Amino acid sequence: METRIAENIRSYRKQRGLTQEQLAEVLGVSVGAVYKWESRSSLPELRLIMEMADFFDISVDALLGYHLNDNRLNAMVERLWMAGNSLDYDAVSEAEKAVRKYPHSFDVVFAAANLYYTFAAGTKKEPWFRRAIELLGSARLLVSQCTDSRVNESWICGMIAEMHEMLGETDKALELLKAHNPGAVFDDRIGIMLLAHGRDPKEANDYLEDGFLRTISSLIQTVIGYAMLFDVKNDNASGMEMMRWIIPTLEGLKKTNKPDFIDKMIVVFNTFLAVFQHKSGDVKGAEDCLRKAKSLALAFDAAPDCAANQVKYVRESEITNAHDPLWKTAMDAVEYILRGKAPELRKLWADVRGHEG
Repeated sequence: METRIAENIRSYRKQRGLTQEQLAEVLGVSVGAVYKWESRSSLPELRLIMEMADFFDISVDALLGYHLNDNRLNAMVERLWMAGNSLDYDAVSEAEKAVRKYPHSFDVVFAAANLYYTFAAGTKKEPWFRRAIELLGSARLLVSQCTDSRVNESWICGMIAEMHEMLGETDKALELLKAHNPGAVFDDRIGIMLLAHGRDPKEANDYLEDGFLRTISSLIQTVIGYAMLFDVKNDNASGMEMMRWIIPTLEGLKKTNKPDFIDKMIVVFNTFLAVFQHKSGDVKGAEDCLRKAKSLALAFDAAPDCAANQVKYVRESEITNAHDPLWKTAMDAVEYILRGKAPELRKLWADVRGHEG
């Protein structure tokens, strides 16, 4: 239960045009007592609450201004998330009440943990760091209840590691991140943490390099998804804008002029750019992009090189290869993207490629 008695005493007093001294005289109390009530430093006795309600011609409930919270599980979880987003620091008491009431609910424990996590990061209060770590540890044990596919044990461990790092407990943070790093999702954080705390630069390089390559791969896949989305939505302007951004970005990652996996991806994005340009009425622009795509595709397909060490900033000793699960060759990629497109665009590609069909 929450009350607004402090705010209401002040509000009703001012409505009557009274000073704190005058209200104190009416009630037979000291000015200091009224000041404490209005500043939330203390609460008036029940007798005085009833006297004030009578004096202001309102009910006791109205003076208290109490709000009875909905303490069902889902309602409490929603309030905790809202309090974290609004930085309502008074909500820590509700978080503790929620955890006491529903100690075996992942949703409640994780929402309370996130509240402390958010507050600790903003205030740097050690007790809140410790409580966040404790609650996140409990959430790990309950994570099988979680229905949000984005949240898993590794995600929670990443949050705990962040708390440990902020507390200066680097070894604990690194141990957690290394032990819970599926798909190398924490490689970049591990590399940064190693360097920030004077650890082995070579180890940091290993993690950063893996993270860099994973980020490039993720970026490429995401942009392909956006290209397909913009095509379906006929949002040609956004499609052209994104393709004109990603193509030079990838070109800037090439270590040499030798055809490599990056060129294959540039073929893909030039083809999408041609699609957007053709649908926008820029036939000449579409033809130019298809010619670029063809030239790069033929060069790559003649001697496919998917070695990751062809990417700028990646060491020559890196032996990882890039993999494209969608298209076997660069020319296959062009054909796939243009499949089912306007006959005029298909005809344009046939002319560029050098045969009909």
